[in-house]
Amino acid sequence: MVAVDTYALPRGPRDTRAWYRDADPMEQVDYALVDFVSQHAGHSVVDLGCGLGGYGKVLADRGFEVCAFDVVPEYVERARELGVRADVYDGERLPLEDRSVDTVFLLEVIEHLDDPAPLLAEARRVARGSVLVTTPNCTQDFGRVPVEFSHMLDVDHKQFFTEASLTGLLEGVFGSCQVEQVAPIDRNLAGLVLPRPLRPIYRTLDRLGMVKPRYFTRLRGHAPA
Repeated sequence: MVAVDTYALPRGPRDTRAWYRDADPMEQVDYALVDFVSQHAGHSVVDLGCGLGGYGKVLADRGFEVCAFDVVPEYVERARELGVRADVYDGERLPLEDRSVDTVFLLEVIEHLDDPAPLLAEARRVARGSVLVTTPNCTQDFGRVPVEFSHMLDVDHKQFFTEASLTGLLEGVFGSCQVEQVAPIDRNLAGLVLPRPLRPIYRTLDRLGMVKPRYFTRLRGHAPA
């Protein structure tokens, strides 16, 4: 099997509750996700499930007022080393007042939860503007083609969201939402599965905008609080 993903991460099964302990926090930052938050968030934000704190650091450097929470104490300490205002929480109730921040964002978090709805409801409680979510995209598969998303190998993932199921979850909590598939990987797939003589033709058609992406690695959700 060949694992294909937009992340620069090792291939094979991993447990993300411990996988990042030896990682560089800033090397884990996907700037497409930073841009997503920057475009949709208000000034004060909560990074819920902050991990090592790289996203909080980058957003603070961009002028956002950031506080962060994670259930793993070691990750919180690593985030604090970056200067991020981070705290441990119990995974249930955030130590914040109702409607006390503009935006809460959860980047690659909800797939790790048995039931994400209560945490999303808690995010809605403290946000006065919006809640932003990203998660691996499981809307499509590749049939018999020997390619798979590496996030399908994460042993601690509890949820495998499609565009429809993420929409249903967010609408159930917030009443309305916008969900889209992003981070296309068709170019990578073409290089793997097309016969060699057809690859230049595909690249030309892609450059001219005559082929549309079909496979995406990520879902993004934007819900009003």
